[in-house]
Amino acid sequence: MPSRYTHILVPVDSSAAAQAAFVEAVNIAQRHQAGLTVLYVVDDGAYHTPALDPVLTKLLDSEAAHAQSAMDDRQAFVKTTTITDFKTEITYGSPKRAIEEYAKTHPDIDLIVLGATGKDSPHRVAVGSTTSYVVDHAPCNVIVVR
Repeated sequence: MPSRYTHILVPVDSSAAAQAAFVEAVNIAQRHQAGLTVLYVVDDGAYHTPALDPVLTKLLDSEAAHAQSAMDDRQAFVKTTTITDFKTEITYGSPKRAIEEYAKTHPDIDLIVLGATGKDSPHRVAVGSTTSYVVDHAPCNVIVVR
């Protein structure tokens, strides 16, 4: 583990575990005087069925609006902290692959903080599939928050 993290990535969704991970990432970023990026991946694969194709755009627009609202709330929270290097990103795709790709294409990220489970797995007590995938494929350290 590095003695000081410089840039932290925290992927979020609307789950309680993601909110806990966000709060933990904010605390770590303040302690390390690190930058913080919050990533929200709109899972567009969840809607790919022929029956939903006519309304796909409407569903994705609704999810993107929800994501933007969640990011605005998090940005307002971070403004009350000592973090000065902060940004939010919203992207589309498979969450686990998007998180991995984002971390790999941003070499300044040296820590990922994420919740043990996401909104797609509230019944799980073990680590969720996205979290497990990121732990196995991330190019940097990963902290899993329960």
